[in-house]
Amino acid sequence: MWTACSPDVPAPPASSISHTRLQAVSGATSNEVRLLRRAADGDERSVRALYDTHAGRVRRTVVRVLGPHDPEIDDVVQRVFLAALDGAGRFRGDARLSTWLMGIAARRALDERRARHRRTRWQSVTERVGVGSGPWRPDQRHEARVEAERLLGLLTPEQRDVLVLKEFEGHTYQEIRDMTGAGISTLHARLQAARRRLAAG
Repeated sequence: MWTACSPDVPAPPASSISHTRLQAVSGATSNEVRLLRRAADGDERSVRALYDTHAGRVRRTVVRVLGPHDPEIDDVVQRVFLAALDGAGRFRGDARLSTWLMGIAARRALDERRARHRRTRWQSVTERVGVGSGPWRPDQRHEARVEAERLLGLLTPEQRDVLVLKEFEGHTYQEIRDMTGAGISTLHARLQAARRRLAAG
């Protein structure tokens, strides 16, 4: 009967076994590290191999965050690989290359979603105060932003804080209370006062 260790061959230390198994499960292979380094150095075949190997999983991660019909999916996927090439020098191989790329994909997709949320909130506020409705030409968008900032300057700091946190950033009253220490009824009153001040211009 076969045994794990024969009398003639000493067993490796337990710590060595566990380290080897851990590296095999959670660390990058030397081929993965070399592939990323070559791709970052501009080797086109390595860039293509990196993309072909991981694009599917990167895309699925982005889709889970943005949704399957989002028009920015392909753009975000490209940004993920550009970020990976730019940051290749920081990849130490502690995790598998695929795991590292999925982390970048999740962060980039979340960044896109947050940026879009802020843009939408800003547009809704400028529309509410009568600056105009989008989509705007670049010059109109700039004018709308300048006018909205002028109107925000008419508010007290407390009114402006609750307006920005609620209307621009999308926080709930509970979250704003935790951030500012003000009661929910006070926050609601400040927001209503801010809206009236903006409407008056």
